[in-house]
Amino acid sequence: MQQPGSNIAPNAHHSPPSLARAGARANWSRSGHHLAMLSGQSRRPRRVKALAIPAPGSQGIFSDNTSHETKLSSIRVDKFFEVEMTVRDSDLDQYGVVNNAIYVAYIHNAREKLAASIGFSMASVAHTGNAMALLELNLKYFKPLLRGTKFVVKVRVVQIKGVRILVEHFMETLSDRELVLEAIATVVCLNKDYRPTRVFPEVSSKLQQFFST
Repeated sequence: MQQPGSNIAPNAHHSPPSLARAGARANWSRSGHHLAMLSGQSRRPRRVKALAIPAPGSQGIFSDNTSHETKLSSIRVDKFFEVEMTVRDSDLDQYGVVNNAIYVAYIHNAREKLAASIGFSMASVAHTGNAMALLELNLKYFKPLLRGTKFVVKVRVVQIKGVRILVEHFMETLSDRELVLEAIATVVCLNKDYRPTRVFPEVSSKLQQFFST
């Protein structure tokens, strides 16, 4: 899902609507290990609080007993990592628009480029036997992308807590900055036994440095 990408400055005059959870979910798997985290701006930064994932200790296999948390309290609501892309013919379905599944590849690509830009190597995680896995992905579609359309994927980390990293994505056309898609992803860190472990310190540090003032 690699395509050349470049950073562009966020457009402060186009704020997408508040993020709504949609029914598209991806169960975590090691095949999803990516800063799948790490492919819009919010007019109301406090909505990030409403999107907070369940606190450690709640039931589920990803519960933990630690209060470890990195609250990006100094996060800039206008701070995004942005990647420009162009729709390819191979991305289209029988209706002549981008296939729904391809959007997941777009935002995955953007997260990988974010990881590379902050100096974090996914290969180094694999060499240690650890992994990063996509636990949940919620998408909301607003308009289709057509052949040859140029667009931008905007990525922002909004919370690092326990074993999880919460990431927002916004996709917009470049010609008129129309909102195409909103997505929110939850990524977890796994140890050599594929069990949840606290977010790797080097990842947390680099993300906080990039997304905070």
